[in-house]
Amino acid sequence: MKRKIFLSFRPEFFRPIFYDIKKYEYRKRFCKEATTAYLYLSSPCQKVIGIMELGVPIMTEEIINAHLDNSILKNRINHCIENGEKFAIPIESFRLFKNPIPISKLKEIDEKFSVPQCYLNIEKYKKIFEYINKQELYDNEFVNTHEDIYTNNFGMSCLEMEQTSEFKEKDKIYINDDKYNIVDCGYLTK
Repeated sequence: MKRKIFLSFRPEFFRPIFYDIKKYEYRKRFCKEATTAYLYLSSPCQKVIGIMELGVPIMTEEIINAHLDNSILKNRINHCIENGEKFAIPIESFRLFKNPIPISKLKEIDEKFSVPQCYLNIEKYKKIFEYINKQELYDNEFVNTHEDIYTNNFGMSCLEMEQTSEFKEKDKIYINDDKYNIVDCGYLTK
């Protein structure tokens, strides 16, 4: 059974995940096992917007030796390592809540709850965990198998991803779809 976590994320870096362009999340510290992450977008959004299934983290230092012949990938991995991003966490799938949950609602349920800078075990907050799991979800936005490493964008920054034609095409589609307005935190413009 996967560990259940509450994962904080900055909204301005969320769209590449949402558009299924970013296949890995990079963190300085993380769990060592696969997780189900309840995704919280920080200010100005301040809402739990959905659930991400994350695979077993890969250590970035272990990947570099397998891809020494690919100089672009090697440089990206070195950049991750230099930034202290030891963990590359495979993003397996993502589902949106039909009604994102404002953080104020979670604090009403348990006044001791506070948003972590990185992540926390959400099962420790039993009432919040039960409330979140009762929320209605859309179907998966995407599913990634991670049978092989996604070398085309492994270690790529969100800014680099936003410059791709794939991102620009998906941006046109998503910002004109009412379903996706629930994650609009001022970063999508029509």
